[in-house]
Amino acid sequence: MRIEAEHRKGSAFLEEERMRHHVLREKIYGISAKGRYLPALVMAGVLALACAGTATAASVAASGVDVSAYQMSLPGGGNSAAAGQSSAASAVPTGGATIAQDQSIGTHYATVQSAEINAANPAIIDITVNAAPLVGSGQQLYLFAVKPYQMNLDGRTDYLAVQDVGNGSLQFTADLQDGPNSLRTYDAFVVAIASGNAYQIVSNRCYIGNPELIAADQSPALNRGKKGLLVDPNILDDAIDLGIKHAFIPVTTAQLFGTGVSYSYDGKVYSFDSALIQQLDQEISRLSGAGVAVTVNLVNGWNPTQPALYRPGTKVVTSDAALYYGFNVETEDGFQLVKAMATFLASRYNGHNGHGKITNWVIGNEINNQYWNYVGNYSVRDYTRIFQRTFRVFYTAIKSVSANDNVMFSLDQYWTIKPEAGSVGKYPGKDVLDNFMYIDQEEGKTNWALAIHPYPYPLTDPNFWDDFSSGKVTNDLTTPVISYANLSVLTNYMHSQYLLDKRGQVRNIFMTEEGFSSVRKLTQDAQMEQAAAVAYGHYIVENNPDIDAYMLSRQLDNAAETKDGLYFGLSSVGADGASLVAKPAREVFKYIDDPNTSLMVSDFAKTIIGISDWAQAIPGFHF
Repeated sequence: MRIEAEHRKGSAFLEEERMRHHVLREKIYGISAKGRYLPALVMAGVLALACAGTATAASVAASGVDVSAYQMSLPGGGNSAAAGQSSAASAVPTGGATIAQDQSIGTHYATVQSAEINAANPAIIDITVNAAPLVGSGQQLYLFAVKPYQMNLDGRTDYLAVQDVGNGSLQFTADLQDGPNSLRTYDAFVVAIASGNAYQIVSNRCYIGNPELIAADQSPALNRGKKGLLVDPNILDDAIDLGIKHAFIPVTTAQLFGTGVSYSYDGKVYSFDSALIQQLDQEISRLSGAGVAVTVNLVNGWNPTQPALYRPGTKVVTSDAALYYGFNVETEDGFQLVKAMATFLASRYNGHNGHGKITNWVIGNEINNQYWNYVGNYSVRDYTRIFQRTFRVFYTAIKSVSANDNVMFSLDQYWTIKPEAGSVGKYPGKDVLDNFMYIDQEEGKTNWALAIHPYPYPLTDPNFWDDFSSGKVTNDLTTPVISYANLSVLTNYMHSQYLLDKRGQVRNIFMTEEGFSSVRKLTQDAQMEQAAAVAYGHYIVENNPDIDAYMLSRQLDNAAETKDGLYFGLSSVGADGASLVAKPAREVFKYIDDPNTSLMVSDFAKTIIGISDWAQAIPGFHF
């Protein structure tokens, strides 16, 4: 829910972040002015679109294959047309442009089960195909590589291999190298049949699932502990003094692209803003040099100098409607730009060239609300597919550089209901998560990670232990909202077999944004309640083995928030406009993860929470 912090110079602590008030409209007005939506549990599912290409259907049906029997049917049932939902092929974003039909979404007569770089011979890609529905058809299957922006095989004859269907179990290989200076790392693989003088896709698309295999850096991801913070670049000494193990830094394309720093990639030169890059160099190197794991959040602000960043037809909307936009990989220019940007950042901040190390990456912000990731009017499955294709480009770029970096997407606290504010596409977080998982499985399973924002409910009350009284927080999977109070609902769900990563393990989960106001319900002083929430929240995370880290928002009160009654900072700004005035929460946060001081600095909180022992609130408590 937080927008990016402007990277500022000097000690201008009260400089307001650009357009910050929009965040407050989301948080405050969504509670008090716009009311609340009734809970509505929407079952997630990735549903097939109508069969792409009548020639394909006719050709296969003529071979004796039952067309209706092989409609892809993931949870949710039916297809887009039957459900009355817009599809990626027909939806019209702002500006009126139509997105081309993706022939790989539709009826499948064959399934590309995996595409993996061969561990013994990384020059080779192994592709596994199940074509059981076509056994006995006499068909030949042609293997093609497609880019993220290529929706069909119109005019294509450059297939990589061809095999008879045989018993339906096919193994293809392809060279990783695609030309003198190009790799197929970003390609998806499809199989097609010949239909007249053309080829028609009859499978899903499947991307390479293990780009990390070719990364130069195979070192493990840094994680010295769970305590983290959204840092202010002007007061890094204060952040480091707090003993943080994680730091959260937002970066927007509205600032990233500019002049001063040139980067050559795939035969083209890209230019980045020297002032921002210099600030990031200093900030990231200082933090990572102090042993802090750096998490960067990449969001797509509006930058009129880079039209390729935005999907075809997208036009700038009012800041009340959306603040950020979906990245574009649906055109060749957009794909190249996103790939170059991601590779530039991953390579510059790889920890080996003096600029510091980014360990964790969050792509987009709270993507279940299009206020933060605007693409237009789509069903949840089609919207998630659009985002997932973009996410995979970032994932591949980053993992190809540093094998063990965590690449994640973020959800807000709305779990089975839509976000309560915002005027554009809004989806329950669980629906987006479920759809993302299914699409990832369908298009080449990866080890993506999850970022969550479990703010108290309501936001204006730091006493999250009272969240159950709101009626929006429960201890079952249908809970409308996820907060600290019922965090285990989400982490238990992530143990579901179909949500496990490629290793069969629970995915890495980071809490990349959450905070507690020192003013309760906008008017009442709550500094001690804030401090108690910091202690209790830390213990909840520390005692949950599935949470890798949390990053508290924020280090210092922000003027655009405080004018609306939200005081999330561990410190405030003194009357002189420059000095820091520590709140009780700061000392608690500083010492809460120190085994020698933790129980002492948190002892006061038990009375506020209404317990006599931490084990009453946290079974099996340890610190």
